[in-house]
Amino acid sequence: MRVSNTTINVFVGCCASAFLMEILMANWPNSANLVTYLQFFFISLQGFIVTTKWGTVGPKIPISQYVLLVTLFFVTTVANNYVYALHVPSTLHMIIRSASSPASMLVYCCVKKQLPKLNNAIGSILISAGVALAMYGGAPTDEENKGTFLYWCIGVTILLVTLITGAFTGLQQERLYSRYGKHPNEMLFYTHAIPLPVFFGLTPQLLSTATILPFAAWVLIALNILSQFYCTHSVHELATKETSVTVTFILTLRKFASLLISTIVFKNNLNIYHVIGTMLVAIGTCVYFNFFSARRQRPVSMKTE
Repeated sequence: MRVSNTTINVFVGCCASAFLMEILMANWPNSANLVTYLQFFFISLQGFIVTTKWGTVGPKIPISQYVLLVTLFFVTTVANNYVYALHVPSTLHMIIRSASSPASMLVYCCVKKQLPKLNNAIGSILISAGVALAMYGGAPTDEENKGTFLYWCIGVTILLVTLITGAFTGLQQERLYSRYGKHPNEMLFYTHAIPLPVFFGLTPQLLSTATILPFAAWVLIALNILSQFYCTHSVHELATKETSVTVTFILTLRKFASLLISTIVFKNNLNIYHVIGTMLVAIGTCVYFNFFSARRQRPVSMKTE
């Protein structure tokens, strides 16, 4: 599979997954954990059958090395989905998560003890400013609805924390690929199979949610699971062919695509703060892209050759 095709697969799979997830959360917000569990279970089952050949093929990367990666990945995924139940607008949800680039830069500088490049710093400031404006514009101002504001604060805090854990996840993944070679299918399987026992503690909630969902919800869940598998598989494949910076850039563009879809389809009203914030995030992303182009890294073509 060429990189251009992988990039298109990321856009198609991840945008479809986000679109279906937003429909589910708009109608059945308490189903977030159930959907997450089913995503993990399906990807694990597929990996057990295809990647490990029913358990007959051992891992190329020691399982012990996956522990930290799995912990960060699991916490980030569940926390991001849980935010939907706090009724944080999906538009704000995606704009905040688009700040993954400055978060990654911050974590990288702290871990590697290196100062960022000028273009990195400028891009980070622009993106951070855009996120701050979006957060301000998305905050409810009705003083009579204090409960909603409290949930909004909790949700935003969770999203900001997951930016940091997500950055550490990327660093751990790069370290494993560098040391043991690139095995995207294996990593996809173990990062989903190892955390499955954690869901046992949520069994009563999962069963309770499953029994009240109508048939239409299950159809959407099935489509979401398939699209999420397509999304995560494509992202892991892309990570083996491009630098982490290019991957982050592509994923940021994908988030903007989802943002546009959400705005058009679900009519999530954007105020001036959202508009300016989105523009700053886009400009900041372009600064990152231009910087790495100057470093003579080949940009990913969106055309299929």
